[in-house]
This record gives sequence, C-alpha cells and structure tokens, in this order.
Amino acid sequence: MNGRKSPFSKIAAVFLLSLVFLLSISLKPVDANAGQITLKPTDDTYVTFESRNSNYGGSTYLWTAIGYVSRPPKYWEDIIWLKFDLSNIPNYALIDNATLRLYSLSSEGATFAINAHSCSFTSWSELTLAYSSMPSYYSTSMGTVQVTTLNQWYNWSVVDAVRNAVSNSFGAVTIVLDGYSLLPLAGFNGNLFASKESIVNLTDYSPELSVYWSDPVTEFPTFVILPFFMAVTLIAAVIYKRKAVVPKFV
Repeated sequence: MNGRKSPFSKIAAVFLLSLVFLLSISLKPVDANAGQITLKPTDDTYVTFESRNSNYGGSTYLWTAIGYVSRPPKYWEDIIWLKFDLSNIPNYALIDNATLRLYSLSSEGATFAINAHSCSFTSWSELTLAYSSMPSYYSTSMGTVQVTTLNQWYNWSVVDAVRNAVSNSFGAVTIVLDGYSLLPLAGFNGNLFASKESIVNLTDYSPELSVYWSDPVTEFPTFVILPFFMAVTLIAAVIYKRKAVVPKFV
C-alpha cells in the first residue's frame, strides 16, 4: 500500500461537499406568502405654494392644483402627500401590483391631469409638513390620470414606489400627487379629493392603497440541481472505475 487515497474516496468527498452546498442554499429562509392587503394612509395632507409655511394635515380634503394669472401676477401649486405603513407585507415579497385610489369631490378646469410620484423619504408627519419643508421626490411619473367626474374613485398605478420601499425595507411608502395642465397654463386648474379625515354621508372615502404580492422563487432550486450533481458524480465514478481495471502492459 502506498497510502494514496482511492479514486472512490475522492469521489465520495466531492459528492458530500456538493450535497452540503445544495442543502445550504435550499434551506435559505423565505418569509413571503402570496397575498394582498388594502391599506389606509397613516398620514395624508397637501401643501401649497401660496401659503408656504402652512400645514393642512387635519383637513377633510386633499387638494392638488396649478395655476397662473398675470393680473395681478399670482402662481398656484398644491401637492398631495400620502404615507402608508407597509409593515404587514412579508419580507422578500415580490410586489406584483399596487394601486392607489382617491375619491374625487370637486374639480376646476377640464385640462388638468395628475401625476403620481415616488418619494424615498418616509419620516414626515401630516401635522408638520408644509410646502417650505417638504422633501424632494422623484420627478418621473408612475402614472397619470385626468379627473373629469365627481363623486367617483380614481386609480393610479404605484407599483414602482411600493417595490422600492419593500426591497429597501423602508417599512412605509410615500406617494406624491401633483398636477399639470394639458394645455398652455392659463387660469386655474385643480382637483379636490377626500382625505382620511373625511366622512361623506356616513361613508368612508379615505384614500386606499391595494398591494398584491407573490412568493419569491428560490434562486437555485434543489429539485433541479441535485439530480444534475448526482448524475455528474455517477459519470465520474464510472470513468474512474474503468481506469482502475485497465490492464497495464510492460
């Protein structure tokens, strides 16, 4: 005996190491369960350029508007801010869809559209936020809606904002609504929506965020990789066995 390990010992060692590796990635914890949830805002308010330091967190409505008149020169901009708690959405959830719903109360101007934007800052409060202190938000719109009918629900797709918040473990999501004129700006355009403090005819018309998610897919499924490694190991064993029985000629 020369003390050298047999080829089969090496094969067995490789097989065991491969098995341990596969088990380690297969046992990766996954917390998400497919499901859906509808959330009410923890904070909702609007801010206005006209009164830059004023707060409207206790208002029964949310107002977004834009406008300009030349005599006397005056500019309006009103922006809606909403925050939703996402703590009940499981870790690692794959967000399939997220829809924001607001109930319209009044409208001024037929050429007004409303954009939904994402904001990564979630530490603001509806009782302190003002135009002069509002954080910056992403300028790219996630969706645009033109509100033309009163006493009706309107929807915005905000899946990008929710995905970003969940993937970064923010625990909450901020959504910002601002408006723009579909024609050259002249006069005043705006829309009024129910806030979470609003009750209309004993009915709750406060904003809603509906989120739908599904299970994440395991990055390396064991049921695919394990048979592959076993097949490779078996082939290697056969090759080594054939080499071991080949007669040597002097």
